[in-house]
Amino acid sequence: MYRFNSNEITVKRSIKYVEPDSTGIYAQGAKYWVKVTDDKEEPGRGCIHCATCVEACTHNLKNPDSETGVFDMETVYYDEKGNRVQPDNDSINFIEKILWINPDECCNCKRCVKMCPQRAIKVTDNPDYNDMGVNLSNAEIINNCLSRADGKSTVSSAHLGKFSSKLSEDWLIDAAEILSPQRDHLHEYAGRMDNMYLGKRQARFHCKTPIFDVHMSYGSNSHEAFLSRIMASIKLGRPFFTGEGYIHPDMMPAAKHCILQFGSGGYGPWVELDKFAGISMKYGQDAKKGKGGRLQAKKNDIEIALLRCVEALRNLTAPNPQHLQYSIEELPMRVESLRALLGEDKLIGADVYGTAWNFQEIVVALAKAGFDYITVKAGDGSTGAAHLVDMQNRGLNVVYLTHIADLALRKEGLREQISVIAEGGVLDSFHAFLVLLAGADFVGMGMRTLHPLGCTLCRRCHTGQCAWGITSRPYGTRIDPGMGSERIVKMVESFVEDMEGLAAGLGMSSHTDVVGARRFRYHGSDPLLYETFGRGEADKQVEEVAIKERYHKIFKTKEELRIQFKDFFKESLENIEDNTITIDVGVDQVDSRSLNVLMKDATERGVKKFVLENVVGQRIIGTGVKADEITVKGLVGNHSFAFVRNVKINVVPTSVDGFKVPGNTQVGVANTSNPHEINIAGHVSDLFAAYAVSGTFRVAKSGGVRNLLLMKAGIPEEWNKIDLTKYENYSDEKIIEDLLLNYQERKARLRKMGWNKFIRSQEDKINDRKPPVAVFGVGIERGMGDYFMEYAQGGIGIVLNVVNKDNPIGYYICSGMTAGAAYIRGNVSDSQLGVGVKKIEYLTDSDKTMLKKEIEDFLDKFLNINIDEAYDSKLREFADRYKSEPRIVLDEFCKIIPVSSGIRISRISE
Repeated sequence: MYRFNSNEITVKRSIKYVEPDSTGIYAQGAKYWVKVTDDKEEPGRGCIHCATCVEACTHNLKNPDSETGVFDMETVYYDEKGNRVQPDNDSINFIEKILWINPDECCNCKRCVKMCPQRAIKVTDNPDYNDMGVNLSNAEIINNCLSRADGKSTVSSAHLGKFSSKLSEDWLIDAAEILSPQRDHLHEYAGRMDNMYLGKRQARFHCKTPIFDVHMSYGSNSHEAFLSRIMASIKLGRPFFTGEGYIHPDMMPAAKHCILQFGSGGYGPWVELDKFAGISMKYGQDAKKGKGGRLQAKKNDIEIALLRCVEALRNLTAPNPQHLQYSIEELPMRVESLRALLGEDKLIGADVYGTAWNFQEIVVALAKAGFDYITVKAGDGSTGAAHLVDMQNRGLNVVYLTHIADLALRKEGLREQISVIAEGGVLDSFHAFLVLLAGADFVGMGMRTLHPLGCTLCRRCHTGQCAWGITSRPYGTRIDPGMGSERIVKMVESFVEDMEGLAAGLGMSSHTDVVGARRFRYHGSDPLLYETFGRGEADKQVEEVAIKERYHKIFKTKEELRIQFKDFFKESLENIEDNTITIDVGVDQVDSRSLNVLMKDATERGVKKFVLENVVGQRIIGTGVKADEITVKGLVGNHSFAFVRNVKINVVPTSVDGFKVPGNTQVGVANTSNPHEINIAGHVSDLFAAYAVSGTFRVAKSGGVRNLLLMKAGIPEEWNKIDLTKYENYSDEKIIEDLLLNYQERKARLRKMGWNKFIRSQEDKINDRKPPVAVFGVGIERGMGDYFMEYAQGGIGIVLNVVNKDNPIGYYICSGMTAGAAYIRGNVSDSQLGVGVKKIEYLTDSDKTMLKKEIEDFLDKFLNINIDEAYDSKLREFADRYKSEPRIVLDEFCKIIPVSSGIRISRISE
């Protein structure tokens, strides 16, 4: 083998550009031009072919499986005559290093520019791309049309507005008045913004800054970016908003600082919820400008799938609306359910986007429903993935939205009962201060938080190719969480110091003085903002309203309820025998929330099994109650059994004063649940077992609309072992220490294994999960409702059709399903199927083995219960036929599965 000798080998360096794929109008070329200087052009500063840029760049949309992006380095070997030879040839005389550049892939993230040790790289706008057309139909319009004509994606991310921010110009803050002269915040107690509370009732979170981070999920962010943001929030003394997708097990020490987001996707294992600071409900898709959210398959790796309890490498879609509340009237029931789950001292918030024409009415309804805070999402907010047309044309200015929300709450006398957070396009400290003056208690900054981590707004978040490692998980190790969190802290502290100076300049002493003061004026060209903030006197911006104190029943404390139903509680708790209690609800002897409190009091006395008699519509039964078994005799009300975990539940019919009360359930029952099993000896209504994570669900009769909505793929075993009790008394310093220790252990494994092996090492956890199974018998009165298993992301739904209906189910079956399967016995036409699924008439042996077990368990559960005479007769007929002709019965099922929503794992350089 030839041994290289530095005296013999001449190194030649070249810089070449990749030839365009084609010519003609669709050879759009690069939006940005990448220029690398060689040593002849700039002696001493030219490219030295170190390949740092090759390692730095991760962007390649045309060939995402490639191990290189804009840059690639080729090494060519020559003999003494200049002929190319193989690298192991003995006759090598010199080598040539060629840096290949493909500017068509450049997104101007500037990673290569910042990392180049020679500063030899320049990225600029490409005139050939950006200079064409006329003022009206300019290059942006023309290239947009060409991209669409060529079938390119219209999905983008990290939006900051179609136009320049309306916060950056045409606003002026008033000068101080003579009665409140300017003060010096550096030497006086003035303008202080370091002591405030999120929440104005019993549920409160003490905050040391008015600037919050915003909801960005684990998955949209890399592990390191997410961890940096958590630690920064702890250091700054503010809550951390997790985004939709829960938090990683390694980050659970910080749970008491975290507010989980329950979005319309309902992702997560939903365990240990009372250990978190609270839950935000996502009403309307905020960052998506009214559209349902998405996480593309390439970003849904095994670790994300475990965290979100879904199947890996599938597109994750969340529906547009929040289905757990169909109307304003149902909001209080959802809050009631969450309050029963979390307790009295945890925050419950609502995230609402400012696209609706009746925004004021929505804000008032949320406040009346009993939420502790409202987050106003404005039009210039960013997103992890959405269509450009939605991002650029939805939503209103954050100052305007904050103003009208504040006024609407004041008019109803609700402003002193609820906190307001406003976010969306807030770029700096002046903007943040302006939003507080308009009426917000706190202001959210999302993209600003990512800039200290490296974000240059290249708008490639949705591709998973972020070169800085912020939104690309394989490259997350490019971020040092300890250093990143410190830089976020310094930035926010600097912004707050600016705001304190502005407040002191207005003669204000504290945060309270600033909120809603409206000491500003708009003098720009926007007619809406000018009409609202520019005309007339400033004091007329706020109408005089009478402050009315409203006391919602949701705010009644446990102690108040115990006093109100003192005798009932005392009599009921005397019925404890061993670990079992029988509670006679007596139809209307106790309300829903009081029954829930009574059950929790019983568990504190060692009760593990409950028998509830004469129940007629009581809600939230079992929610937040840690029990082994619950038996309900009668009609179960809305949102009962929500979030239950590791419990067996039976609902059976009963008789009250000679009247038969069926064992039915109302809306939203067993949503987001992890039971051992739930058996309903009757009908269920809409949204039964929506977002169900694991367990077995059996319904003797039929279901309503959207049963098994967003059904998940099972809870990983590691979540069943988690216990957060030890972290409850941890200091902030100890929490950060544990977070960093957990990360160092993770980083060591990553360094040893490489990204792909690290991710694949968790495949066993995926395979060990037990997906939820739901079996419906179908009743004589009606069949199954529409949207069965809509957006399902795992799990199995079975419709036995024991009464032999010709068509046992409605329309839009499994629409949007990305994983899982439905088995339906009876006629199902193609017109009944939802989008993205197909019907299979043939079942495999494993399908039949699974169905046999589920059918036999179903019959064993319901054959000996007197549900009603007609149904019992049909069920016995079905059982007899199945016993005598099992193969024929199984052949009457069809199977519905997703068409395709998976991808193969991309190659990542290790």
